[in-house]
Amino acid sequence: AQWDAHFVHPIREVVIVAEDQWRSMDAVRDAIGFTYSGDAFRRIIYSESHDEVANGKARVPQEVNPGDPTGWYAQKRSTLAAGLVFTCPGIPMIFQGQEFLQGEWFRDDVPLDWHKNDKFHGIVRLYRDLVLLRLNEAGLSRGLCGQSVNIYHVNDADNVIAFQRWDQHGPGDDVVVVVNMSHHPKEGYYIGMPMAGRWRLRFNGDATLYSDDFGGFASGDVDAWDGPRDGLDAHTIIGIGPYSMLIYSMDR
Repeated sequence: AQWDAHFVHPIREVVIVAEDQWRSMDAVRDAIGFTYSGDAFRRIIYSESHDEVANGKARVPQEVNPGDPTGWYAQKRSTLAAGLVFTCPGIPMIFQGQEFLQGEWFRDDVPLDWHKNDKFHGIVRLYRDLVLLRLNEAGLSRGLCGQSVNIYHVNDADNVIAFQRWDQHGPGDDVVVVVNMSHHPKEGYYIGMPMAGRWRLRFNGDATLYSDDFGGFASGDVDAWDGPRDGLDAHTIIGIGPYSMLIYSMDR
């Protein structure tokens, strides 16, 4: 496996750039779907590494908002990048301290600020929950362990992208990931789904349990109905918070 510059550079760019109008969903689509020789596990995907946060570059929260690297914008957009690391095909990697918003840039003679591990315990939990989903610990997100991805919804005007992950298909396997890369929440948003039935919300990146600064947008389980949309066999209506990710799967 090799470090994937085709992932880290466009993903960092899309969360760091200040204005929503400059976020390219086409660039995100290409980063999600890139492989080496058709094998997702030949690439290591990440948003921070010892190279990417040194040599004139800083950690993602610092790049997002140098004046407030632990504020709302920095929290939301750095965790959005992390969410993509854990839900896209590839071998995920995080960098030390990333899970508690370590700021500035990497210097090997400066220790981590471990007080932030307690201060931002909610962000640590967010990373933990993403790790558990990526590892399919509950047996309800097998698709995140697989090779396959279908990036079926790319809305550049509204900064929304959605993709389907699967290993063998079916309940407990198929996973739908919806990402809102805009500071505007989306309500009554129509989107395709792989099959009709009840889709359970496994992760809401705007949940207040992750940060008191988050809005707790009322996303939840959804029912999908037969009828094609976005090239899939079913469709539903969702709501999603600003700069947030939703992860859905069906009960087995």
